[in-house]
Amino acid sequence: MTVLNLLAPIFMIIALGAVLQRRGMMPAELVSGVNRLLYWVGLPAAVFHALAAAEATSARFGALFGVMAAATIVNGIWSWIEAPWLGVARANRGTFVQASFRGNLSFVALPLLLSVPGVPIGPALWAFAPMLIIHNGGTVLVLLASKEERGWKMWGPVAKGFVTNPIIVAAILGAAVQAVGGQPPAAAMTTLQALARMALPLALLCVGATLMTVPVRGNRRLPAIASVHKVVVAPVLGYLFGRWAGLDDEAMLAALICLACPTASISLTIVKEMGGDQALAATAIVYSAVASAASLGVVIALFAV
Repeated sequence: MTVLNLLAPIFMIIALGAVLQRRGMMPAELVSGVNRLLYWVGLPAAVFHALAAAEATSARFGALFGVMAAATIVNGIWSWIEAPWLGVARANRGTFVQASFRGNLSFVALPLLLSVPGVPIGPALWAFAPMLIIHNGGTVLVLLASKEERGWKMWGPVAKGFVTNPIIVAAILGAAVQAVGGQPPAAAMTTLQALARMALPLALLCVGATLMTVPVRGNRRLPAIASVHKVVVAPVLGYLFGRWAGLDDEAMLAALICLACPTASISLTIVKEMGGDQALAATAIVYSAVASAASLGVVIALFAV
């Protein structure tokens, strides 16, 4: 019942977003606008407030980040090597691989990190920002590697995106405030807290609404395998690396929440821009979203209860 009480609100809000979209109350234009609001205001406010208000526990950041990064990279390499054996065409190899490792950190993992009891907020968010860089950079890398004719000019915009990503900037500023031991005025912190409380349910509503507009079509086997990589292989690798690194249960909880979350919805946009297999990417997003309910349930049952 504890696991149900922790997870049910998350997936009920996602389901509500899907219902509202189907009934015309969250059309694509509204979802797009709310996503921009969350990306530029709500989620950065949540990250900055959580870091600035957290206890100074950055000493635990290194091992936690190392485990998350190692599990993500090994999972990506594994799926890259595996792809030809599964019959993935070379041009679609990058699409399959990015669906296997790129998690929905901002709109699924972040709300869970900030709401599930027992998560060490400071270290978790210190590790969160560089993981965004790994996910975004890795996605572009594997798509370019399977689409050589497009050249490597995409790295310029990608690098600019890293520098201007508001969530990464907020994490750096929040970490800096925590490191110097200061804190913004109480009025500013209260405002940021209010924005953070707004952001988390809105993010989940947008996930549900977005899922209703993602087309499921084409080959179902490859998206299913990619989903297994994302919500099963990644957290299992994270568990093994975490035990080897000596992570305590709180740090393990943070790492596995990030590793067990579904494939990022925004990855479909990048796949479209870079000429990947849109059907494979879209179907993997939907499949992994459904399967993540089970994987996240197991993670929370083992480490948060």
